Amino acid sequence: MEWNRRQFFRAISTLGISTFLSVFFGQKYSEAESWQAINEESDRRIQKLRTANLEVRLLDRTGQPIPNQIVKIEHWRHLFNFGAAYHTNLNVKDNESTSDRLHREYFLQLFNAATVTFYWRYYEPQENQYADAALLQQIAWLKHHGFYLRGHPLFWNHNPACLPLWLENRELTSQEVRLNMDKVIQHMSEFIFPQLDEVDVFNELVTWYNYDHPFTDLFKEQGKINVVKEYLTKFKQLNPKTRAVINDFISNSRYPQILQECQKAQVPFDSIGQQAHMFGGNWTIERLKTTIENLSSLGKPIVFTEVSVLSGATIPNLDFSRTYTDWQSDRDHELIQADYLELLYRLVYSYPHISGIFLWSYSDRGAWLGAPTGILNKDGIPKPAFTRLNRLINQTWRTNVELKTDSNGCALIANAYEGIYKIVIGNQTFLNKHTSSQPLKKTFPLIIPIK
Repeated sequence: MEWNRRQFFRAISTLGISTFLSVFFGQKYSEAESWQAINEESDRRIQKLRTANLEVRLLDRTGQPIPNQIVKIEHWRHLFNFGAAYHTNLNVKDNESTSDRLHREYFLQLFNAATVTFYWRYYEPQENQYADAALLQQIAWLKHHGFYLRGHPLFWNHNPACLPLWLENRELTSQEVRLNMDKVIQHMSEFIFPQLDEVDVFNELVTWYNYDHPFTDLFKEQGKINVVKEYLTKFKQLNPKTRAVINDFISNSRYPQILQECQKAQVPFDSIGQQAHMFGGNWTIERLKTTIENLSSLGKPIVFTEVSVLSGATIPNLDFSRTYTDWQSDRDHELIQADYLELLYRLVYSYPHISGIFLWSYSDRGAWLGAPTGILNKDGIPKPAFTRLNRLINQTWRTNVELKTDSNGCALIANAYEGIYKIVIGNQTFLNKHTSSQPLKKTFPLIIPIK
């Protein structure tokens, strides 16, 4: 077997080093473990899970079939959420740069969902003074473009941004911590959360005891699950239409265990958020599948909330407290990133419990840690990964056809992908939802004569 450099790195990053060594030195590359086989397996599941026959029937005002009528069937919107973190205001600006324009155009072209952030330190920079205006402006722009919106994070204790500066140097009692938690959740439930579809209410719970923070003291005093239940209950009472998410970067068995504890205690959360920051190297297929299957066993929707895949080399002993200015993308790793993200998106789209996937940095401009994890370069020019994902999301997984009705007035599309469809008949347009469990099979009695 001959290996080029890209295949070498790709095999290690996907199969894992032990499987790779057995494959390479044994001169045998099992079909079940091959890159193509993994994608083909995902595609088969996608066909079963995400497609169904779509049927339209046209009748005239007397109830008779309308044959030979042209019907345009357009996949208007995905039901699955393909998104990214929205860190930068992409509104049209006076004298904006070409890079600004490209970032906006490609964001709107690829995604139907976005994550807005409201770290407490920046959201309430001074006591009782909230950054609502800027956040609501971001939300309004995204809603104008029809985006599904998630918010991140409400309560977190791993980072200085988790606590306002005006609280940082106070010796807070548990009662004072609660009073401030109550105040911020009440305020955001009045102004922000009603605008959002889902919110990461608790972020990175598994390791909360590892950090010196007022939240940690509260948890130790009154019990992690007790506090989580109390505040998720408050969140759902105040925001019954907004989905409550527990989100974490831990991908081993400790995360399902704490979620099971929450379920046993009847904690009211709606979805499971799974981060996947791959700064140390791409997760193996085994790790991806094990993570998905362990979380799926809990029976709740899963969101891949923060996905970071490098298009450059890894950095040993990565310092998460700094922003690197010399971390470069390179062509070999860009191709590996494209291959890996294509495989990852096919895989997550093929599992029934997964409802969305969100890139944490869709561009290298302003990316977390300065890491080359975007699918756009800093100047807004697409990397190969953008082209691959765009082909999947906007071509492969959409169904757009123009048909003529048969003698019975019917137009049938086999294996149409789930989504919201525009049915265009003459000068009339109808919006309809189509899923594999409830496929669109509808009769349209046309009152207005077709021209």
